[in-house]
Amino acid sequence: MILALETATDFPCLALGTPDAPGEDVHLADRRALSRDIERVVAELLAARGIGASQLAGVLVADGPGSFTGLRIGAAFAKGLCRVLGVPLLTAPSLLGAAAHAARAAGCAPPLEVVVRYDALRGQCYRAVYRLGAEGAEVLAAPALAPSATGTEGFGSRALAATERDASAAALLGLVGRPGGPAPVGDPVPWEPVYGRPAEAEARRLASVRDGAAR
Repeated sequence: MILALETATDFPCLALGTPDAPGEDVHLADRRALSRDIERVVAELLAARGIGASQLAGVLVADGPGSFTGLRIGAAFAKGLCRVLGVPLLTAPSLLGAAAHAARAAGCAPPLEVVVRYDALRGQCYRAVYRLGAEGAEVLAAPALAPSATGTEGFGSRALAATERDASAAALLGLVGRPGGPAPVGDPVPWEPVYGRPAEAEARRLASVRDGAAR
């Protein structure tokens, strides 16, 4: 069994299963509930499957980009669990899980191109484009910041659209072991998620430093 954590968005969810049987997403109330509820929800998932944490084969965490706070909580929890249990840490972009979930929900036959956009505020979005096939995923455009108005340009009118509401731990879990799917982290200790850009407080600090240097 692999525990999967999706904490990059305002719609956090967890899943417990195998790549062939990833189960369903269990959603937390919101991002603010993560630090309070994540341990309890994981314990409930394990109890429902009748297994203990020591029986986990690995922990998968969506590594961003997305919410600074959510990613920090998910990464810290996943890294701590892997260290205690001595199991691998696997990571993949949150946007890949959203693409896989949207494709499955649409019921379209592969291969299918999916354009994923997460609202990043400040007139920007996090955007990625994937081609999903029966065997795995191909990155057509890696996750990156883009203007909010950026759409499916260059990928045709048939490209499927996905948003942060499609973020899915179970969908990421279903891609483990497939080409383009989640990959193991060699050394989880120094690993950090891909935040996409600094947190608001850090952005203000950097702006203040720049302003001071310009005077």
